[in-house]
Amino acid sequence: MKLSHVVLIVALSVVTTLAVGKYTGLSGGAGHIAAAKESAYDRVMRTGTLRCGYFFYPKFFEKDVNTGKLSGFYYDLVEEIGRRLSLKIDWTEEVGMANAFEGLKSNRYDAVCVPFTMTPNRARETEFTQPVMMAPYFAYVRADDTRFDHNLKAINDPLIKVAFLEGELSQTVRNEDFPKSQAVSLPNMTDVSQVLLQVEMGKADVAFTEPSTAEPFLTMNPGKLKRVDAPSIRMQAVGLDVGVGEEKLKALLNTTIQSLHSTGFIERLFIKSEKDKDFYYLPTQPWRRVE
Repeated sequence: MKLSHVVLIVALSVVTTLAVGKYTGLSGGAGHIAAAKESAYDRVMRTGTLRCGYFFYPKFFEKDVNTGKLSGFYYDLVEEIGRRLSLKIDWTEEVGMANAFEGLKSNRYDAVCVPFTMTPNRARETEFTQPVMMAPYFAYVRADDTRFDHNLKAINDPLIKVAFLEGELSQTVRNEDFPKSQAVSLPNMTDVSQVLLQVEMGKADVAFTEPSTAEPFLTMNPGKLKRVDAPSIRMQAVGLDVGVGEEKLKALLNTTIQSLHSTGFIERLFIKSEKDKDFYYLPTQPWRRVE
């Protein structure tokens, strides 16, 4: 073979290698050539829109069936976050509690903009902002049931049936605190008040939920259920949720939530309806007056 042919073959091999490397990343990594995946933060800044996943939850996020108008604590809160950041809020997709974080992973929305309590198992799937509020959880039973008064440990019994919604905090409470009890599980897209209906109908002995869910049910069904005479089972921090690794978006939301605390906006939301003032609690703020 002539030397000129050898040189030509070598040259063609180099060109081919570089061409393949352009598409496979061999010439310096795919990140040098392929477009980098856009972060939720960059997308929000580019579009001027925060896309929100949501679910309906009494007092926190509701929809008028006649007008379609959205309302509730979290609706007002997130709309104010958008106003202060000069962002449009797009209520993009209704989700279930058990699959809400999947939409963050697949970029269908940028944040879950309704109350999710902060738990370790959820921290594997999402990143929480700083707390917006603290939410108490209580046990509810039929009106004539006194078995658990001042004795919540009695719920942890194979004969006791506990109703919960898949993916909701009540499932975690049952699994962690009362694992010996029988599970009465409802699908994650079910209205959360249905756990109380299971107790009223005798299909379950007890359900765990927040006063914001229980009180409207008790008002509409007087004399049926009651709160167990015992302290709250949980006092849970509640914030907003973003995708794992979305530190810049979380920082943006954290700064705004802190501003809403320090300016008194969130506290004013608490007292907007006087009868609901005990449904939520303000988190302890990390400042105090210099003495």
